[in-house]
This record gives sequence, structure tokens and C-alpha cells, in this order.
Amino acid sequence: MQSILKNGRYLLLSAGVLMWLLCAWVQVQPNPGSKTSSMSTTTETRAEKAHAEVYVRATPEQNSSAASSDTIRNAQGVLVDGESGLALGENMFLVKAQCTICHSSKLILQSQFDRDKWIERIRWMQRTQKLWDLGETEKPILDYLVEHYGPNKTGFDGRRLPLPAQTWYKL
Repeated sequence: MQSILKNGRYLLLSAGVLMWLLCAWVQVQPNPGSKTSSMSTTTETRAEKAHAEVYVRATPEQNSSAASSDTIRNAQGVLVDGESGLALGENMFLVKAQCTICHSSKLILQSQFDRDKWIERIRWMQRTQKLWDLGETEKPILDYLVEHYGPNKTGFDGRRLPLPAQTWYKL
């Protein structure tokens, strides 16, 4: 072992392995303020903690501040949140807090469901993905989703919109 370390070829590798072992050891040590170790936390407990944290973050004060400094306009000219891409609305922060803990906001952005289909999706997530009971926040979440990500008002024929006219110049 000393010949390997003296050689210097594997010095960096052995230092990395030792650092990894130290980090792994620290990870399994109990938290000073808690009776359980960080490795013994169950999935259900983590989900409950996340739900409690979400409910605290999604306060009415956040909902009322619709236009903040990190808002942008998307390609359709709708004012959206710069971080998630969700359309700004009364309950956008509630939807952002409840939904993006588990999945990307892109799943919401690409969907255009009516109220019944959104309810069906929520029930599926509760049944199979361990989504917690939304309680009194379910109605405002559904109202936001149907308002901003409901079915298209215009019929979609499967084709993209025509490209705008381009002005070309001669070479």
C-alpha cells in the first residue's frame, strides 16, 4: 500500500475514496437535534414534510403578487413565471408549490384537460404516485389549471400555425 502511495499515481484516487467514505459516514450519523438518522426517514415522512413546507410557502401574500421581477412573456404573449413557465394567475404559486415538488412544470404546460380530466389525473397521482390529499387547496388548484391549461378554445387540426412572412434580401 505504501509503495502505491509513494508512487503518487494513485494518490488522488485514494484521497477521493477516503473523502467519499468520510461523506458516507457523516451521512449515516444521527442528526444532533433528532432521534432518527437521516437514512431512516421513510418516503411517507419525506412526503409529509414536503407537503407541510409547500403549504407554508404558498401563502395568500405570494398569490397576490402576480407580477414579480422574474416574469416573462411567452411566445403567445402570456405573462408567465420565469422559473417554471406557468401562466401568472391568482393561484399560480399554489400550483407551483404543490405540483413541482414531484414533477416538472412542463407536464402541466403540455396538458390541456377539462376539469374532469384534471381531477382524474390528481386521483391517479394520489392512488399510484403517493400524492397527498390536497384538501381545501384542491378547488383553487383545479380552477387555475382549467383556466390556464384547459382545452383549447379553437379547434386543433393537427397542423402548426403558418409561419410569418419573411422579408428576404438579394445576395
